[in-house]
Amino acid sequence: MEFLNKIQSYLTSLDQKRFYQYIGGALGIVAVIMLLLMFQYYRKISSLKSTIVTTNEEREEVKKILDKARQIKKDQKEIDAILALDPNFKIIGYFQDLTSRLGLAQKSSSIEEVKEIREGQYQESVLQAKFTSITMKDLAQLLQEIELNKRVFTKELDITKAQKQANSIDVSLTIATLEPKPKELGESSE
Repeated sequence: MEFLNKIQSYLTSLDQKRFYQYIGGALGIVAVIMLLLMFQYYRKISSLKSTIVTTNEEREEVKKILDKARQIKKDQKEIDAILALDPNFKIIGYFQDLTSRLGLAQKSSSIEEVKEIREGQYQESVLQAKFTSITMKDLAQLLQEIELNKRVFTKELDITKAQKQANSIDVSLTIATLEPKPKELGESSE
């Protein structure tokens, strides 16, 4: 209590001008402290908002990646089921049967099969075929039959006007199928 009495006596002994200077200085210090606290507060809020935005963007990216992973697993199960239906499927045999059935075997100038190794557990068997002087109707039937077989898909189609006959086309067609990768010697002994 004595300390407060000393302060009170000191303040009463001051002249009015000096008293207002001290009050102004004290209010100024309080105002500066308040401004610093508000600045810190809004800076922290701004930092947290930017962190929230970044976190939400990353969360959306992770969600997209997880959705894509689920779709890949679903597609992989479908592929495995299709492959299990006919484990001895050969694309060249399928294609020769198809062209014979559609009457296009004599119009085929070349058929070539290539194996392409892919990452993962599948390899791609690609067949490249060239047809000369066929009609658009023949091509449409061929493509429709290929599309009906879930095991085979069209990779590339190049159509040019036939030089020899009017109303016919020359076609370069690339189709493919997925096959299980052959087990390597090191993998089979495990």
